[in-house]
Amino acid sequence: MDLSSVQVHWIGGVFFTAVPLLLLLQRLLRWPGQYWAYVLPLLFAGYGLESFADVWVHGLAVPSDYTQESRQHLWQGSALLLAGLVELLVARGALLHWRWKLATPLALAALAIGFLFHTQHGGSEMAMALMLTEHRGFAIALSVAAAARAISVLPLRHVAVLESAWLLPLLVFGLQMLSYREAMPGVAH
Repeated sequence: MDLSSVQVHWIGGVFFTAVPLLLLLQRLLRWPGQYWAYVLPLLFAGYGLESFADVWVHGLAVPSDYTQESRQHLWQGSALLLAGLVELLVARGALLHWRWKLATPLALAALAIGFLFHTQHGGSEMAMALMLTEHRGFAIALSVAAAARAISVLPLRHVAVLESAWLLPLLVFGLQMLSYREAMPGVAH
């Protein structure tokens, strides 16, 4: 497909912005329909599958020295793909115990760890610093989403308020992905 790393981040950003926004609106406006339970599993599964196709998606635009990044994308994608499958089974009523819902916060935490320690591909020192800062921002947003989601699924009183609140940092993550850049204007890359 010959997509640059920036374009791949933007595509992910579109979906990680649209899905939390739609789910928040659905809950706020009480849009009816059982199909809403399948939106999040589809997002996670789609992200996972894209991660497996990472090198193909980049095609001729694959960054140099990309082996370590590609490995990180594979295990991050695997975590979200697995969480998507578990969420799908939960939505279908096949997995009933509340502990199954912990798959999502665990996958988000894995994704956050991956972004926290994400290997960056070549570029100027300023470009590398920018990418490192952006990926750390991704990790922070995902960590907050993971923590809020984990708390919301615990069988405790008064945590139902977080049932939708965890979607806000997930939305922030999507917006961060949409604003992703790898080089600053006027700086050699």
